[in-house]
Amino acid sequence: MIPVFQPTISSSDISSVIKAIKNGEISGSFGDNINIFEKNFAKFIGTKYAIAVTSGTTALHLSVAVCNFPKNSEIIISSTTNIATALAVVHNNCIPVPVDSNPLTWNIDADLIEKKINKKTKAIIVVHFLGNPVDMKKIMLIAKKYNLKVIEDAAESHGSSLHKKRVGSFGIMGCFSMYANKIITCGEGGIITTNNNQIYKKLKLYRNLGFTIPRFKHFVAGYNFRMTGYQAAFVNNQLKRIKNIIKKKIHIQKTYEYYLSDVKAINFQKTISGGMNVYWMVGILLSLKSKISRNTLSEKLNNVGIETRNFFMSMRQQPCLKKYFKKNVHLTPVSNLLWDNGMYLPSSHNLSDLEIKKICSLIKKILL
Repeated sequence: MIPVFQPTISSSDISSVIKAIKNGEISGSFGDNINIFEKNFAKFIGTKYAIAVTSGTTALHLSVAVCNFPKNSEIIISSTTNIATALAVVHNNCIPVPVDSNPLTWNIDADLIEKKINKKTKAIIVVHFLGNPVDMKKIMLIAKKYNLKVIEDAAESHGSSLHKKRVGSFGIMGCFSMYANKIITCGEGGIITTNNNQIYKKLKLYRNLGFTIPRFKHFVAGYNFRMTGYQAAFVNNQLKRIKNIIKKKIHIQKTYEYYLSDVKAINFQKTISGGMNVYWMVGILLSLKSKISRNTLSEKLNNVGIETRNFFMSMRQQPCLKKYFKKNVHLTPVSNLLWDNGMYLPSSHNLSDLEIKKICSLIKKILL
């Protein structure tokens, strides 16, 4: 079986973890590795600060929490995303407002955002889907016009950029995941980037249960979202080779595009001018004219040892979120199309050209 993704863990990754454990860095309160990772990641993204946390989900949750939005504030979100984006909104007593996807980039359609803004709207959470940078110039202009905060969900986008400025440095905060299948990983984990010193201080306070002086007297209701020292050592070691990882991810995407260029039933994600996509996963969208469905293609590939995975269900259609939407409000036809017809192909960092050629040959055999 060729998996949809399998993490690559080097001997130096393992050594870094062992060293951190021997130094007693088994919680998030001791040692140097967390500070080192935060400093190095902030430098990589191009922000003043970075705050390590337990996951990409808690990065999003904490980012919304420190904004202290009034209850029932509305937050615009990308409709094609992992459920974590919406959960960060609802668990902070706010209301998610999904905006449909652009049919070419599969990111939030910036041209639809202003129609969703009202007096209750306080923020926009944009998702750089599959590592594809959103049109942040347009997003930031809208945010400035309506005095909205912008949080970037960059969980899949370590190193993506727009006009050489890396994602995670445009909004007031950027949220990254270090889950097992991400560009760099420590199994679980996340990090928040920011240039705002006041936000940085609040993030550090809220991350650590609101601990201040005197100890055990808490003035804010914080969270325990601390990354461990040995996780930080692990992912910091991976960060050292992230540029090579990104080069390989781009190569994998281009190789798929080369071998599948003559298959009219397959569409690939488009990137806007000036954008650099890191292609966290190679995604394809089957044309409505395809002779078989996405589910059938996925099943047939699985039967010959090729694992795939569907895109995310639109946030508008998620059963746990339906109570927030009226019957004919915030409809997302493009995101629904992506859910019905989109899929990831195997995208491991160490995937070989020969394996990609094999996968593409099998796809052609099924589709043509």
